Amino acid sequence: MANDYATVGEVKAEAEITDSDHDTILGRLLDAAASTIDRFCRRPDGFVAVSTATARYYAGSGGPVQWIDECTSVSAVAVKDSATDDEDDYTTWTPGTIGTTTGADVFAATGDPRRPDYNRTPYKFLIVGPNGDYSHFTKGFSTVKVTAKWGYATTVPDDIKEATIMQAVRWYKRLQSGMSDAVGSPDLGQIMYRQKIDPDVALILSAGGHRRQTVG
Repeated sequence: MANDYATVGEVKAEAEITDSDHDTILGRLLDAAASTIDRFCRRPDGFVAVSTATARYYAGSGGPVQWIDECTSVSAVAVKDSATDDEDDYTTWTPGTIGTTTGADVFAATGDPRRPDYNRTPYKFLIVGPNGDYSHFTKGFSTVKVTAKWGYATTVPDDIKEATIMQAVRWYKRLQSGMSDAVGSPDLGQIMYRQKIDPDVALILSAGGHRRQTVG
């Protein structure tokens, strides 16, 4: 993935690197750190949402709530009236904004479907509107088409930026130590063993609630 979380300049500022000799390496390490953080947090769409809305298809829930991937906005929703309809037989539903749209068919929300939060992103599910034309999503394979900007946030969260920089710098220092599995610390007078992801980075991601739970 192209790194959207931090820049080489930000890494150099925090690591107090003044020359440009290793800028290309630092850029690659930033890309690797961002990808590693996405995988560690189980967020394949990453933390910065795409700038252009695209369509995704979901098996209809058969109920008033339809779970979707994380997104920052929903621009269109279309639903098959029957799971046996042809591929292009979708009925357009009107997405709405709470407090603004009257008679919308569906709203995007997050949190608990029993107490939906319409004011915070990322959105995680759709819920039918109380004054709309529909009471539930059709049940079946690929019966709900959602066009949205997929991802966690419109801009990178501060703690994700910092975690990316920390992980990239850690790998950079390991490269300087010849990729050894353990190195001596002159300051601490001890042997420090390498781990898959920096423990402080893991703490930032877990404490910030960024690591999604495994389902199933």
